[in-house]
Amino acid sequence: MKLIILKTNLINALNAVEKSVGFSAHLPILKNVLFEVHDSIVVSSTNLELAVKYFLSGKIVEAGKVAVPFSLLSSIVRNLNAERITIESKDNGILVTTDNYEAFAQGQDAHDFPIIPAIQNNKSFIKINSSLLKDYLTNVAVATQYSEIRPEISGVYLSFFDNKLTLVATDSFRLAERILSDNDFQTNIREISAIIPLKTIQEILKMLDFKNETDDNTEIFIDPNQILFRFNNQEVTSRLIDGTFPDYKAIIPKEIETEVLISRQEFINAIKLVSSFSGKAQDITMKVGDNKKFLELYSSESSLGENKYKLPIKLNGEKFTAVFNWRYLMDGVKIYKSEEFLFGINSPQKPAVIKSSTEPNLVYVVMPIKG
Repeated sequence: MKLIILKTNLINALNAVEKSVGFSAHLPILKNVLFEVHDSIVVSSTNLELAVKYFLSGKIVEAGKVAVPFSLLSSIVRNLNAERITIESKDNGILVTTDNYEAFAQGQDAHDFPIIPAIQNNKSFIKINSSLLKDYLTNVAVATQYSEIRPEISGVYLSFFDNKLTLVATDSFRLAERILSDNDFQTNIREISAIIPLKTIQEILKMLDFKNETDDNTEIFIDPNQILFRFNNQEVTSRLIDGTFPDYKAIIPKEIETEVLISRQEFINAIKLVSSFSGKAQDITMKVGDNKKFLELYSSESSLGENKYKLPIKLNGEKFTAVFNWRYLMDGVKIYKSEEFLFGINSPQKPAVIKSSTEPNLVYVVMPIKG
């Protein structure tokens, strides 16, 4: 194997595959990246749960493949002054040369590198603008967290039924649902459902931050046990979570008895201020008094003291008092972009809803803390 590439292109490849480099003491080969040079140049890495392939441009002199330690190669490349780099396989390793530098990095047998399973369902796809995908995944990912007890909620649920594409996440304390508009995506799939691990979602979001402006779309392919994201010269393959996602529709209130219109930014500022006195419990009290013109946020902790903040509101319904985890409230409000949001509640013991009239396809549900 021998190729000539630009430092910038190689760094882009290393940045992409770094997310899935493994660190297993039992499988040291996972600490390596695989160079495969045939009709194209492909750099791959995997930790057995997540795999990334990056297709980079360069001049192919000789075909072949080799596995080399990621950390060593990354350190060499990032500290080179030259832009033009020659890489060739030699004695089960690679020789890296520039005009004024030469290094030999010991590698491992490329045949020992784990095979990255190919998606069998490569004709049925979902195509979505990469910027929209990043926004929508961000909207719902805030509502989930890793759970060993309930792995089926440790990710984002993607479903396509009745011509409706939906992203949902929950950690049982809050829930976020984003329904995509018809013009947001293209698909030739009839029906599909999958639970994408949270770690995969987090890595996809990081990668989409470095999206190439000339590549606007992400293609998604789904098999029974894995999912493939293809965008910006790279392919990301991940295992799916085995399990059944909860019947979350039953959690979302179908009718709202009391609805409060609140300034989004003032509410965020109030939460930041009032939460300083909430202590480890992270609870704050939301209260609408008799005059129904103000929402009062209150928190107290015996070793700190207490404070409260009043916000002007527009109320449709009756006064109420309820206790919430302030972080969950903050997460819910931040996913919206509008100047105002609607807070809906039926009782202090039932799920409350955060939504916006300007983003009708997004809903966030949060459970109160029972006193």
